[in-house]
Amino acid sequence: MPSTDAVSTTRRRGRPSGGGAETGGEVQSLDRAIALLEVLARSDGLTLSEVARAAELPTSTVHRLLTTLERRGLVGHDASTGQWMVGLGLFRVGSAYLRIRKLPEIGRVLLRELSHGVDETVNLSLIDGPHLICVAQVESHAAVRAFFRIGGDLPIHASGGGKAILAAMNPEARRAWLGGDQLPRYTEHTHVSRRALQADLADIATRGFAIDDEEHTPGMRCVAAAVLDEWREPVGAISISAPTVRMSPERIVDLGAKVIDAARRLTMRYSGL
Repeated sequence: MPSTDAVSTTRRRGRPSGGGAETGGEVQSLDRAIALLEVLARSDGLTLSEVARAAELPTSTVHRLLTTLERRGLVGHDASTGQWMVGLGLFRVGSAYLRIRKLPEIGRVLLRELSHGVDETVNLSLIDGPHLICVAQVESHAAVRAFFRIGGDLPIHASGGGKAILAAMNPEARRAWLGGDQLPRYTEHTHVSRRALQADLADIATRGFAIDDEEHTPGMRCVAAAVLDEWREPVGAISISAPTVRMSPERIVDLGAKVIDAARRLTMRYSGL
């Protein structure tokens, strides 16, 4: 007969042994408590009856769950107004996610879905000084396709992802990133003056996505949209790149809508916005 130690090593890690199953009531109470936290997270404070109405639960049940959560510091109660709100303990729990989140890992599945849906190369990039760094990529299977080395850098003023990030920045941060008035030229389409680039960034902010029209590499175009953190500051960008011959104005509009949607979804997964 195998020893206890041997049996324990065959169990799936993170799973309980057979004798510790929860009862249906315990699971239901946990589910209801989470629902109450979600209700409170959407408000700046609610009375007991308002919480019960929003959660569609009996007032007595809601009060019992809220007082339990209050003891754990996950919700707070203002005795002067009778309102309940999320507590500091919930912030501490949520902040743990900020320590471990990594944008490339969070976005991996989404990038793959987007690339397969459009059959073009999709990149996820972050900014580092005056450069845009490619940190994740899903290549197209087309014979002629865009390719950027993981870890490779592009100038932020002459790349779709870089311009998407610049357009999402506040004006002070944007000025600090751009540096001098004269910007390096890479092709005949590169914006080399602040004024020309600022006009393009204004269009990007209105349109919702950036277009790199052969501004760094002749024969290549891309569309990109910024990914935001919980303060609505840009932390990266998703881009779709392809040879110019496959990037007609009509397709740019279609791919632009898709990259906006992908960036919004990744923003939600990364920061909850």
